[in-house]
Amino acid sequence: MVKLTNIDKQMSILTRIGFVLFSAILNAQSVEKPLIELLDSRVYQTPQIYWEPTKNQGDIKALFYETLPYKGKPTRAFAYLGIPKSDKPLPAMILVHGGGGKAFHEWVKLWNDRGYAAISMSLEGHMPDENGKGKLPHEYSGPSRVGRFDDVDLPLNEQWMYHAVSDIMIGHSLLESLEEVDPDRIGITGISWGGILSSLMSGLDTRLKCAIPVYGAGYLYESKGHFGEHGNSTLDFIEKKKFWDPSHQFSTGSVPTLWVNGDSDGHFSINITSRSFKTTSDRAFLTIHQGMKHGHGAGWNPKEVPEIYAFADQILKGKDTGLGRIIKQPSQRNVRLVYESKFPIKEATVYYLNEKLTYRKLNPESKHSRPGPWLSIQAKVSASNNKVEAQLPETAMTYYVNLKDSRGHIISSSLVEINDK
Repeated sequence: MVKLTNIDKQMSILTRIGFVLFSAILNAQSVEKPLIELLDSRVYQTPQIYWEPTKNQGDIKALFYETLPYKGKPTRAFAYLGIPKSDKPLPAMILVHGGGGKAFHEWVKLWNDRGYAAISMSLEGHMPDENGKGKLPHEYSGPSRVGRFDDVDLPLNEQWMYHAVSDIMIGHSLLESLEEVDPDRIGITGISWGGILSSLMSGLDTRLKCAIPVYGAGYLYESKGHFGEHGNSTLDFIEKKKFWDPSHQFSTGSVPTLWVNGDSDGHFSINITSRSFKTTSDRAFLTIHQGMKHGHGAGWNPKEVPEIYAFADQILKGKDTGLGRIIKQPSQRNVRLVYESKFPIKEATVYYLNEKLTYRKLNPESKHSRPGPWLSIQAKVSASNNKVEAQLPETAMTYYVNLKDSRGHIISSSLVEINDK
């Protein structure tokens, strides 16, 4: 055995320290930069607009706007833009469609009728026919969506999410450049895939004043529904796809957010909506609708989800229409919560399962898995001290609480999964 001198020992230690430092530097260089630093600066610039009057739908204008190049060729996004008549600059909404969706003129009109300017763009390279129907290809389309971030091995500027995010931000820049729009009162809402994108944007685009993701949320890899299924993907590939998880953005954001979902959605399970809400709880609201269907119509219907419009009116118009807030959440079997609300809470309901949140195909012919039927009990509302209490059945293992105000608007507690069994 060779005996080391003190100098040898010191040199050996220095060598090991040097290797550790070199490895740390190498690893630091290999860490992906934050998404905000990877975006093209053109997302903040007013794009070139190409009006398409043959596709106008009444007062709602059709147009293409210039987006980022794709594989060296210029691209444009088709959009519908609606601006109600007003003597003053208006608040505005960016409307982000779901998977397989398109620009929706009827969605724009829904917001126009409520006094908002609005833009709805196609993010999958389509344009409609003259009647606003169909999804036709066009020569300036960018990339198409590939599964669930399945193009993540491509260069960043060739991935669909990179272009979708950029198209939305350029659409925002277009809106705020219009003299009819108040640039300090622009919000975003999105449905399904649009919920994913709008929740991501809530932490990425600091110009936004509010965000309303419907169905889609963060922590997608924890979804017990369709979105959490990875098939034969390798662990390495799954980890790569987490780059696009919205939680990386909104966890450090500050945009007021309303999270919207159903309690049995086949794509985005309630646990990830609840976790997204808890991550943003200093500025967030949550509304869970019992048995809410999945789709664009259900996700923007004012009669089914009036909370969306009340929230937007509060943030962007300063109206006294805001939602209540649960300021002390229930915990484990302690179903006691404290709320604040400008509108009287008329009803409180505990929805629960006699098992951990588990998704399965309740019907062999079902397309997607869902949790078993939720059971319910009424909770006691004490209006004098803004408290709600309920005695949870001993069999219950998962639950959440809905409070309904005098308008029928719903605010929800976070999901509680009991761990005492």
